[in-house]
Amino acid sequence: MDTYIRAQTLIRKIESMSGNEDRSLVRVLINVLSHSLSLVMAELIKTQEMDVSQLEAIHITGYSQLTQDQIDTITRISRSALVGSKNKAVRLTFHDCVGGCNGCLNVNNPDNKGLEGLVADIETVYQDNNFSEIISRADLWALLGIWSINQTIIANNEDCDNCEEVPELEVTFKWGRKDCATAPYSDNDVGLPAATFGHSELMDFFSDEFDFNDREVTALMGVHTLGAAKIFNSGFHGTWISGGANGASGAVFFNNQYFINMASLDWTLAQRLCTSLSNVDSDLCSNGQTTGWQWNVAGLGFNLNADMALFKDFDTDSDGKPSCTYTTCPPATTTTDVEEFAASNTVWIQEFSKVYTKMLAHGSHQLQDVN
Repeated sequence: MDTYIRAQTLIRKIESMSGNEDRSLVRVLINVLSHSLSLVMAELIKTQEMDVSQLEAIHITGYSQLTQDQIDTITRISRSALVGSKNKAVRLTFHDCVGGCNGCLNVNNPDNKGLEGLVADIETVYQDNNFSEIISRADLWALLGIWSINQTIIANNEDCDNCEEVPELEVTFKWGRKDCATAPYSDNDVGLPAATFGHSELMDFFSDEFDFNDREVTALMGVHTLGAAKIFNSGFHGTWISGGANGASGAVFFNNQYFINMASLDWTLAQRLCTSLSNVDSDLCSNGQTTGWQWNVAGLGFNLNADMALFKDFDTDSDGKPSCTYTTCPPATTTTDVEEFAASNTVWIQEFSKVYTKMLAHGSHQLQDVN
């Protein structure tokens, strides 16, 4: 088995060769080694030294196992890269998993703006600590996303005074995701969902990409309780849930306030002038620059069309302006889901845990338990 693992690791190193190497020779070496490994795999299965799922995991990742001690050490070392960026770590997991979780991000894609610094910081930790010998980047990003949510649940409950505490996230980390060949960066545009999506577009995207149903999409969108948008990144500006810590960088409490606000506040539509925005250097604003059409409640939060489409049914024009207001738009088909999640952190966390687990497995054939 050790020979198998060493040979698989050699293949991964050969595949990463670049520059002036003879690529045809590299391919011959890979083919010879791969054939030999197939024979070894068959023998190991025959002798029952390892089962099929374990060998498939090694073949995909080059690793034979991950232990809880290793996971604890990796988390302890890596969390230094997440100071003030837990919300971004959670956002990174979604952006990575569209198209399949593979530890690669196109930082030149405007939809990924704001994540480039975090990816670089995590990569520094990954390289400096030789984590490539233990865990893939895709697995590490998933691990840090789970850890970040758990930490923001703890922060919420420690701050909670006469309020409903948030139950523990019911997501168990599993490993076995494979990085793309150029990890952590890629030139691929995976087709992220647009902020201007209405209800049907939003549901169609998640159904086609992840096979999520409408309730799962609604539960997953609640992750925006941690999020924020900046005009120079996305063209929109605001913190989904204002009044928490960190100001424009996003709230730090993971709870169902996203749904409570959506279902109970008096939302208005506006394109906000760049020079009037808080936490923005007005010298960077172009003449007359505004945000896209967004839903706002002064001092309490903002929503994108894709958020409000969970609660209200509307069309948008070519500029992204909704066809009705908060008071005149009819309810969406997921309005009752929003109201149910607004009424109970427990109900929402249970549904969120299931869909987040499903999302983190996207594109992986078979994930393995931590020993």
